[in-house]
Amino acid sequence: MTKIAQQKHALAEQLMRESAYSAVLQVLSEHGFERLTVQRVARAANLATGTLYNYFKDKDDLMVYTAVRLFERIRQRQREAVEPAKTPAAKLDAYLKATLTYFSENIAYFDFLDQAQIYCKIDMAIKHDHVDQENRLLAGIVRAGIQRGDFKAVHPKKTATFFQRAIVGTLCMVPELGEFNPTREAASLLKMFHVYLTPPTK
Repeated sequence: MTKIAQQKHALAEQLMRESAYSAVLQVLSEHGFERLTVQRVARAANLATGTLYNYFKDKDDLMVYTAVRLFERIRQRQREAVEPAKTPAAKLDAYLKATLTYFSENIAYFDFLDQAQIYCKIDMAIKHDHVDQENRLLAGIVRAGIQRGDFKAVHPKKTATFFQRAIVGTLCMVPELGEFNPTREAASLLKMFHVYLTPPTK
């Protein structure tokens, strides 16, 4: 197979997988997790069931791919929110709002990941990479704030890890909170982060 043919094949496979990903979200939205089947996903993607199995070995494989794409989307949303913000504090605010808003908008899909126990089926290297990419983005914001004198001197990576755990803790409380307001929860976390980061002289 020539290089051009390989590139075309890879592109076609990626397009097929993306079509399946969108179809999974559509089926979940219309039918819920309990009625999600490979056959329904194939119909929503306008594909033969057999064709779908050419790209995913089983339903679990399809669900894992969907979960990984959701993680990629949230990282994209975080980067897009952070980039235009002018100051480290504004970037931190944008990061929190983007993260919690994305979760709120896609809460049904994250519920499905929990119900289907998909997260434990994702390759450990992929999970570590997702956490590491988020950590690097947060640590970069913290580091920039320290350099500007806006934040006190802390360990950027460890602080980013602390912030990540605080965010996850908030998201895990959603079932107890009932109504989840991402703007309110982001403001609450931001206040806590600022208390931790503000230099003693300010």
